[in-house]
Amino acid sequence: MRVGFSFSCSSSCYFRLLVIVALFRICLSNNNKGGVLCKDDERQALLEFKHGLIDEADRLASWVGENNDCCNWAGIVCDNFTHHVHKIHLRGNCSMNDYNTIEEYEEFVKQKLRGDISPSLLNLKQLKHLDLSCNNFGEMEVPSFMGSLGNLRYLNLSRSMFGGTIPPQLGNLTELRILCLGSFHEDTDEYEYTSITNMQWLSRLRWLHHLDLSNMDLSQATDWLEVINTLPSLVELHLSHSQLLQIHPYVANLNVTSLSLLDLSGNSFNNSYVLQWIFSKTSLVSLDLSGCGLHGPIPSSIDSFRNLTSLESLHVRGNDFMSSSLVLKGLSSVGDNLISLDISSCGISSSVLGALHNLTSMLSLELSYNVLNNTIPASLGNLCNLRHIGLDGNSFPDISLTNLLESFLECKSPRLESLSLAASGLSSHLPNQLGQLVYLESLQLGSNYIADLGSCS
Repeated sequence: MRVGFSFSCSSSCYFRLLVIVALFRICLSNNNKGGVLCKDDERQALLEFKHGLIDEADRLASWVGENNDCCNWAGIVCDNFTHHVHKIHLRGNCSMNDYNTIEEYEEFVKQKLRGDISPSLLNLKQLKHLDLSCNNFGEMEVPSFMGSLGNLRYLNLSRSMFGGTIPPQLGNLTELRILCLGSFHEDTDEYEYTSITNMQWLSRLRWLHHLDLSNMDLSQATDWLEVINTLPSLVELHLSHSQLLQIHPYVANLNVTSLSLLDLSGNSFNNSYVLQWIFSKTSLVSLDLSGCGLHGPIPSSIDSFRNLTSLESLHVRGNDFMSSSLVLKGLSSVGDNLISLDISSCGISSSVLGALHNLTSMLSLELSYNVLNNTIPASLGNLCNLRHIGLDGNSFPDISLTNLLESFLECKSPRLESLSLAASGLSSHLPNQLGQLVYLESLQLGSNYIADLGSCS
């Protein structure tokens, strides 16, 4: 009897709950005239926002009518239950490679929204996601009122031709998880026209896990590392080509314990103290220091790469501190995780290459424009998983291709798909052993003299 009564009571309670939910939904429907889900004040706010924009491509053609459901408008997403607008996604075309003719370029430009950004957006009280990236706002300043969109979790204004100083009011967006004001994309040479002179306002964004300030002017933001150190949730940090110059010799213990991606490429640091900070980050999976001009020798107190045991991708092109055999040995201790390594233009000689023999999981190895002039060390015959090797711009005038690549050709099943040896002073024949590279798709031999091919240019 007790079991039966318990079941009956449970079923009755569940049925009553269903009835209450159904009645609540009916009440909501009655409040939405004609079945329109969009909130009247939010529809009006969006129409005012549209009115301030210049939309040559008519991307916002669906944004019409006083009685239309704005939840169905292009780029608008509403909460399924409350029907509040919580997402505006008006990202333009970010690719610079989508046109081949003048007409296609003109259409590409037309697709970019221009004009002004209306403060009517403040009436969207539940807005959590705002993406206006890859448009053209004619170097206008980022509106300070955006700092009052207190529920934002995602804000992307990158590559939209904003100008001036980023308003510190954005520091009021304490719920932000993702903030993109820069443009780290590899397919563009575009630069931002914005700057930050004091980064202290960023320290209030405690939940931030993705920050992109790349290609901005941060030359006056001498406090950048101090501020980054206050963001405990940070996972990705993009600061490439941001005109960072130096950091203070004393680097505090980094509180950002979850940082996995760090891109500082294209910044000309005038000392190597930044390395002390980087080499303490054991959580790093991807690190890009390309073009930072960091010179050796590095301070003896720095334990180089030995602590970065999670590292999978390392790009350090153009930093001659990498030419040290001690640094390369430290890198080799990373072990099986590293799959992509770019140490081109680092002044590396053939005599120190053998230090990389433990990196047996490597898929891509870029060694171009170093001072290599001898055969690849036999110890690198362990790197049988390689798909790409770049050796352009070195000097191998008296070495045959067979001898040069002997260590890689000895792999039982070489996996090479791409081999680049352009401008390397080669003047030998193409060896029959190249036929062992059954997966090879690309072979670059330009600016050499290969007897079988004549002058390659």
